[in-house]
Amino acid sequence: MTDGNGTGRYTVAVPRPAWYPACMGRALGTRKPLAIEFLNSPLVVFRDGAGTPGVLPDRCPHRNAPLSMGRVRVGALECGYHGWCFDSGGACVAIPGLVGDVSERRGVSAHAAVEQDGVVWFWSEPDEEPSAEPQRLPDMGPGSREVVLTYDIGATMQATIENTLDVAHTAFLHRGLLRGAAPNRITAHRRPIPNGVEVQYVGEPFGIGFIRAKSGATLEHYDRFLLPCIAQVEYRAGPWLHLTNSVLHLPMSEFRTRTWFILRVKSDRLPSRLVQAVIRLQGPHVAKQDKRVLERQTETVRRFGGEQYSSTDLDLFGNAIALLVRHASEPGRVAPTIEPREVTFTA
Repeated sequence: MTDGNGTGRYTVAVPRPAWYPACMGRALGTRKPLAIEFLNSPLVVFRDGAGTPGVLPDRCPHRNAPLSMGRVRVGALECGYHGWCFDSGGACVAIPGLVGDVSERRGVSAHAAVEQDGVVWFWSEPDEEPSAEPQRLPDMGPGSREVVLTYDIGATMQATIENTLDVAHTAFLHRGLLRGAAPNRITAHRRPIPNGVEVQYVGEPFGIGFIRAKSGATLEHYDRFLLPCIAQVEYRAGPWLHLTNSVLHLPMSEFRTRTWFILRVKSDRLPSRLVQAVIRLQGPHVAKQDKRVLERQTETVRRFGGEQYSSTDLDLFGNAIALLVRHASEPGRVAPTIEPREVTFTA
């Protein structure tokens, strides 16, 4: 920020229509629904009698009580006020005490929902048939371990995504956690990929935090943005380590984002349980550092009346993410060209 003149510019575009995460599958039981928010719209998530997830507006059409106050009963979502019941398609299937047809004009809209790779996804547009499937997440197979961390961050979805994929800040904000004291010369190769953009980093030593091994293994490091809302980090070091961090983002409002850090790890040389324990210990410290700076950044942007950024060649993802998101949020817009780029830096 160079002066106090507000630009009025806020990068808050959200790709639609698209799949977004509602919750982790294991967080959704069979009796109690969950309340979530998508772009200021309250939604409720529940499982029907077959265990299939449903996503409805969090408002009963009868007297507007939140459906999330209710419970799941006989495979339907029961309002906690008068007991009206709704199936996962939004149809009203029961009204206590009423004789005759209960469904006519008493249903609600419904979002398509699916459980895949341990995540419950919902289609952003109600009463619309999805035009694609949710993005697949990496599956490492038997012997792998998983850690999931969830945070609500007072920042835009795009700022939060860029932060996850921004290598340059790790040597400062996360010094000692993700980077050592001695800088390394690294070359970054940016390239477009289907549905997103990827950067490959060459020249990093093998070692994440204090998981280090004198193995001689070459570290492969890839960062990716995948539309509409996934930031993905992947490390490979031969048989020593394969780690992915798929960070899912739910825009609760323009300036509030829920994130799920889904870390999956596998090693043929290190005990996966040990690596998992280290991630559980270290991960929250990194996430809280990022959360703090993102929220302070958002406060500053809003206080100054808009964004006014000055970028360098090290900012490999920011503009690319903005272009992809803008295209995906405006139907008919010409698809952007993400130019390949090579940058050498120290971190």
